[in-house]
Amino acid sequence: MKVLIDVTSSCRSVQNTGMPRMTRKIFAELAGRAVVGRRRAQCIKLVQPISWNNIGDFYQELGEPEHRFLARPFEVRSWATARPEWRGHDPITEGLRLISRPRIRLEDEVKAGDVFLVPDIYRDLRRNALPDFLKRTPARTIAIFHDATDLRLTSVYHNRGRRSRPYIESLALFDLVLCVSEEARDDLRFLWKEYGCTATETCVEPWPGELDGAVHQPDGDGRSNLVVYVSSFHARKNHLTLLRAAEKLWQQGLSFELHLIGRNVGLPLNKIVRQIWNLRLGGRPLRWLRHVDDETLLREYRDCRFTVYPSLMEGYGLPIVESLLHGKPCICGSNGALGEVARGGGCLIVDQTSEDALAAGIKELLTNQGTYARLCVEARARKFRSWADYIDRLLDHLRHPRLAASVSAGLGA
Repeated sequence: MKVLIDVTSSCRSVQNTGMPRMTRKIFAELAGRAVVGRRRAQCIKLVQPISWNNIGDFYQELGEPEHRFLARPFEVRSWATARPEWRGHDPITEGLRLISRPRIRLEDEVKAGDVFLVPDIYRDLRRNALPDFLKRTPARTIAIFHDATDLRLTSVYHNRGRRSRPYIESLALFDLVLCVSEEARDDLRFLWKEYGCTATETCVEPWPGELDGAVHQPDGDGRSNLVVYVSSFHARKNHLTLLRAAEKLWQQGLSFELHLIGRNVGLPLNKIVRQIWNLRLGGRPLRWLRHVDDETLLREYRDCRFTVYPSLMEGYGLPIVESLLHGKPCICGSNGALGEVARGGGCLIVDQTSEDALAAGIKELLTNQGTYARLCVEARARKFRSWADYIDRLLDHLRHPRLAASVSAGLGA
């Protein structure tokens, strides 16, 4: 069995946000199983990464730079940056790929008994090119669905439906869609019904809670007053409400430092960036570290007292899990997939839409050692699935669709 895996978002730049990070790990784990030939994966003969070219509108093989970004992105470029995708996703580099990388014709490469795997969102012209292939191929086709936030948060994403609807409709043509949370699956099924699609098979497979280098602090660092928020500057991530809450506490004389980690996705001087600089000019202890490498990210998790994650809506909530893996509490909302992750313990649940509620939560964990210690104990007690378990289940889906479906039904997925 050959597995063709679409790694477009993960092989063109150092960008290492949630979905590219998961795609890189899936590829590495599957490739490792194929090379090592472990008992459960002996049928995998080849795992081939492919990338979509946005100028040619077709798939291509990866070159040496793309393989390096896919395998070890921060060995290619490790310095912090606000827009990690600018070098690699730009038209000039894409044009060079167009003329220097061999084209991949899915109809020629993917045969009966093979698998075509798409682990990330696509809103480019793949949404138009893939349906015909998906209808005709004899291979098994699997996609991973992350969230429908751009279609549900219409007050934030006003014009995204036009580009997202064809993507959602194309997902119904896959043999199986793996959803990262119960909310993601509920949203996908609702949208298929709204759009008149015939629903395909779905299964919930949450992301593993395993982060290389994560270390529990034995007792929590009660002396630290560092608060960390890890997230790109999307509007739904709710940075402005957090900054207003922090300013309210600083005005009250509460001593703490706030670090923001993540790339900027809007204009260079958008509202979030302007507010950051206004607060810094006012002398507030606030730092924007931008998009950082893994070493810096792990250090921030290790050194902070707790994290905040005031996002309005998520498909999963990976930074919450990463905080808990370090034994650090997280302040977040309880709606949807956020609640699915948070309700297991270690989180202080607040109304993340309210700056007063966010401020109260931050103050509670900075000043109430009893609450803080209790949440640290809960965080250290949390158990998340391993990558080995996730890949075993993924291999079941790749090789034994009926077996995988029956196991999922038995698990209540």
